[in-house]
Amino acid sequence: MLVTYDGIVISKRVVGENGVYIDILTDEQGIIEAAAHGANKINSNLLASSALFSYSTFCLKKSKLKYTVNSAKPKFSFHELGNDIEKLALASYFAQAVKFCTPSEQPQDSIVRFFAIALYEIMNGRSLDQVKAAFELRYSAELGFAPNLISCDNCGSYECERGMYFLPETARLICADCFNEKFDGEHELLFPETLFAMRNIIFSPLERCFKFDIRENAAKQLSHICEKHFLNSVEKGFPALNYYKSLFFR
Repeated sequence: MLVTYDGIVISKRVVGENGVYIDILTDEQGIIEAAAHGANKINSNLLASSALFSYSTFCLKKSKLKYTVNSAKPKFSFHELGNDIEKLALASYFAQAVKFCTPSEQPQDSIVRFFAIALYEIMNGRSLDQVKAAFELRYSAELGFAPNLISCDNCGSYECERGMYFLPETARLICADCFNEKFDGEHELLFPETLFAMRNIIFSPLERCFKFDIRENAAKQLSHICEKHFLNSVEKGFPALNYYKSLFFR
């Protein structure tokens, strides 16, 4: 049986001299592992489509639970990511996160579009730490781990003159007027810019969630909070994240 899906290659493994197995991220079937026979040959018509982070239309032959790439037509290439080790490391972290969190043989809601937008933002010059924070927080929400960013979890206030605290362990906002020692665990008084950016990431349309301006001190706070929230939510560490953070001593 032949099936056709649009998808992005999020990982690949070389098999033998010229064959590869690729993991394709799709909306219809989540992660699909497919064999691409001869794809590593220099004259193979699958060479471009089987490259890491290639966004293509894949025609797959399905036999029981096994897939083989019958043909593929590239839609967009993110190959420029390979020219910058920092960008490649961040894209690889996103890929590892999506692969871990996306089941096989289960439909996903716009995951391909979200992942493609994230790769595009990496490739086109936006602050990488800002893209990373936006990916982590928005993806947490897409997975069902959205923090409460609407109002104080205690009194319901949308804002507070004395500021708002974020509690990453419970993913709650507590205004400064309500905050006291009964709230155990880590807490951080948010810069107003940080809270604005977090709300933008969560509540904006998908194509706008990466687009916001933020100053350096608030950007550092945003990066720390979003990473901690995401890793706490999925209960998993990622080698590519550790490598990305090792670059330039983050």
